[in-house]
Amino acid sequence: MNARFFKIIGLTLLLIFVLSSFVGATTLKIANYYAVDHPVNQALQNKFKPMVEEGTNGKIKVYIFPNNQLGAEQEFIEGVQLGTIEMAMTGNMWENTVPQFRIMQLPYMFVNYEHADAVLNGPIGEKIYKYLEPLNVKVLASFPNGFRVISNNKRPIRTIEDCKDIKLRVFQGETIIKEMKALGFSTVVLPFSEIFTALQQGVVDGQDNPLATAYYAGWYDVQKYVSITNHMYSPGYIVINKGVWDRLSEDEKEIIKKAAQVTSEAILNAVRSQEDQIIKEITNKGVVVTYPDLKPFMERVKPIVNEFIEEYPETKDIIDDIQELSQKYLQ
Repeated sequence: MNARFFKIIGLTLLLIFVLSSFVGATTLKIANYYAVDHPVNQALQNKFKPMVEEGTNGKIKVYIFPNNQLGAEQEFIEGVQLGTIEMAMTGNMWENTVPQFRIMQLPYMFVNYEHADAVLNGPIGEKIYKYLEPLNVKVLASFPNGFRVISNNKRPIRTIEDCKDIKLRVFQGETIIKEMKALGFSTVVLPFSEIFTALQQGVVDGQDNPLATAYYAGWYDVQKYVSITNHMYSPGYIVINKGVWDRLSEDEKEIIKKAAQVTSEAILNAVRSQEDQIIKEITNKGVVVTYPDLKPFMERVKPIVNEFIEEYPETKDIIDDIQELSQKYLQ
């Protein structure tokens, strides 16, 4: 046998080894609806992906699909439940199937970012996340989309009376619909992917989302007014299919969990630090930013919290714990 033969055999064995290593790798597709340059996707690209791939020596490959590439939120939520999509950065839609998740959507439930982070990435959050596991979903960490504010093209909102009859896009969530109607808005349910066109064409007058979400989606190019109402904290969740999670080794779970926590912290720092700059930039573009007195808003929506506790009395202790913890962050 000549040297060429052995060289061919060697290359063949190397190819088999490389292919078998690739086939044996675990793939994590991460779906989300955020723009590519949004802090969420920047953190996934710069924190989560390298931490997981390097930490597992390439045994786990991470692929990020931003901007609804794998479908709208409801579609990729279902994908995670089925396991056809391993992971996702989800928003508020879990409340449609898990009532306990509506706690986080109750109006004025969180006093600031520090309070929300302590709740959602602490023991209280863990207690709530258990309710998702029967749906084959595990929450790895929570991150902020931010406190929701209102933009519109009809009028600046300086008092609660200014909300009346503004046609506002809302997501398909019972709590947000109740809240916006209580404040006087006319609500229209539309998926996230349709918001820009609906605003541009006048199908709706406005929308409510965190400052950064609207900014990176380009909506302020077609909106005249922004009102800093902070009426609802908008959490996001880093979720993984539970079957995928259960198949991981303990070391792999630890690496992924740590990467999720670091990613969450990076998003929190980015979102919180960017808000003042975003307000400055949109003001320079001609958008009118108002800061209404929030006390009338809080009073108007207070019955929503009481009604929720009456409907789901098992959540009272959790809500009490959240409100008690808020005192620490008001000082």
